[in-house]
Amino acid sequence: MREFDYIIVCKSPDFKNIDRISQFMLFISIVAFSYSIYLGLFPKPALIVAIMTSFTSWWVFCVFQNKKGVVPYYRLGLLLASWGWFLQPNGLLISGIFLIGALFERQVKFPYEIAFDPAGIVINTFPKKHYPWGYVENALIKDDLITIDFKDNKLIQKQINEPVTDNICKEFNAFCATQIANSRTTQS
Repeated sequence: MREFDYIIVCKSPDFKNIDRISQFMLFISIVAFSYSIYLGLFPKPALIVAIMTSFTSWWVFCVFQNKKGVVPYYRLGLLLASWGWFLQPNGLLISGIFLIGALFERQVKFPYEIAFDPAGIVINTFPKKHYPWGYVENALIKDDLITIDFKDNKLIQKQINEPVTDNICKEFNAFCATQIANSRTTQS
């Protein structure tokens, strides 16, 4: 496992839109499964009713988690709904979409982290991005903002999750300046 000299955790964005999409997918599933039971597609609908009850219960749990201020993860509900769609006639494609949603929801909500070591900068997104120091023009922390300026005029500027002391800012900025200077001397 790779160890980094510095890991900066940035403030997380609001995930309301992602949560709304997950909730909409679960709502569509309830409507579709109820309609298929009404049409009589299942002679013994106990399994589909159990699946509906399960993901609806998880949905309610996630709503309460959100009210407590905890980030809710709807992936278990989406996974259960995916199983329900798999049981539906011609529901395999929709089941796959729900399965993909369940797999990627947690990764999308993962905190935005930027890690620094002598090899370069790694940004923890999906997919992970690695930038060697030779690609970086400047990197520094000032006023609880992390700013990374790349040689191709790309700029990353994020607000840091927690306040940073002046000593740590100076130490981090000196580390980055040293790494950038070292990369320039090796390129020459």
